[in-house]
Amino acid sequence: MKVLITGYGIKAPKIQSATDFKFVLENGKVISKKVQFMNGLQLVCGVIDEDLSVLEPRVLKRYPRTSQLAISASYEAIEMASLSNNIKDKKVGVIIGTSGGNIAEVENFSLRLNQSNQISPFGIGKMNTNSLSTSVSSFFELNGMSLTLSNSCTASTDAINLGKTLIEAGSLDICIVGGVESTLTDVVVHGFSKLRLTARELDESVAGGPFSDDKGFVLSEGAGILVLESEQSAKSRNVNIKGWVEGAYMNQDGISIYHSDSSGSKMLEAIKQCLNGQIPTYVNSQALGIKENDRIEALVHKTMFGNSVPITSIKGMTGHFLGATGAIQAIASLISLENNFIPATIKSNPEQYSDVPIVTEIIYGEVNKVAITSHGYGGNNSCLLLSKM
Repeated sequence: MKVLITGYGIKAPKIQSATDFKFVLENGKVISKKVQFMNGLQLVCGVIDEDLSVLEPRVLKRYPRTSQLAISASYEAIEMASLSNNIKDKKVGVIIGTSGGNIAEVENFSLRLNQSNQISPFGIGKMNTNSLSTSVSSFFELNGMSLTLSNSCTASTDAINLGKTLIEAGSLDICIVGGVESTLTDVVVHGFSKLRLTARELDESVAGGPFSDDKGFVLSEGAGILVLESEQSAKSRNVNIKGWVEGAYMNQDGISIYHSDSSGSKMLEAIKQCLNGQIPTYVNSQALGIKENDRIEALVHKTMFGNSVPITSIKGMTGHFLGATGAIQAIASLISLENNFIPATIKSNPEQYSDVPIVTEIIYGEVNKVAITSHGYGGNNSCLLLSKM
């Protein structure tokens, strides 16, 4: 059974729709800006300034910011998949991945409690990470299983993998999957800064370059949602197919909550198992500007493909969305499949990786299969293979 993709939606800085995202990808646009945090810390980050409550202000104002992002991205995905009035007889699930969950709400309510000894009656719901999937289910009146995966930076690729598995098993006809993050909080930002993982440059045109000289990453907030559907369900509805999930695989380094396997052996195993002998048109890499991460991406790519398959990273444009990043890479890959181009890796230093075929200028040409790599804090590895029908 093929698991098809019939819709997708995105909400990110300066990106309100898939059309906006296509423009960013084709033109190499940077969507981040300089942000001030406590104790004088300044960093370039990806912040969504647009109003998120336009869909249903009276409802969404009581939801955590992450839920508002997830609902907004889901709205576009559901509209694209023509699901609005067409799912009452279907088994529909929701799986949302995240790394930081509602940590911003926890920080905010803790601060208010310390200052005034008061807390809102909506506090428990806003701080509960399960609100991410539950809010999507309730907003769209979906009654199937509803799950939130908190699995570091691979959370949304793992959500796609799990949704695929449940559809193949017959447990679901349709699964709304993806990821969401809104972690631009003082605790998170100062923590990553202390680890020297965030970009130190204050010029957004150069901060956060993947495959560069250890520039660090740009932290962004955003959401990416996909509609997965069994082939039988999609054909019965006669909907437009955006692609299909040909392969998916995840594993764990099993070393430490603080470290990944520097050899990259488990990441190599993950992509081998995911591809199962298939050769992608290119690889949409998680490379984001951290030396160890980018080195493993390059090593795995050279071992798997040598110079025969191009590799790119969108992180120079978008920044890093933590647990939502895999779903947003997947949407970028679907746009690439539909429009036949490979987006460029901007802000990179290809001289540091001269033996890796990094795409530094956009390439137009037939795109049939895209491999997506993702690995996260604590040793999670996750890969996808998205293909044209």
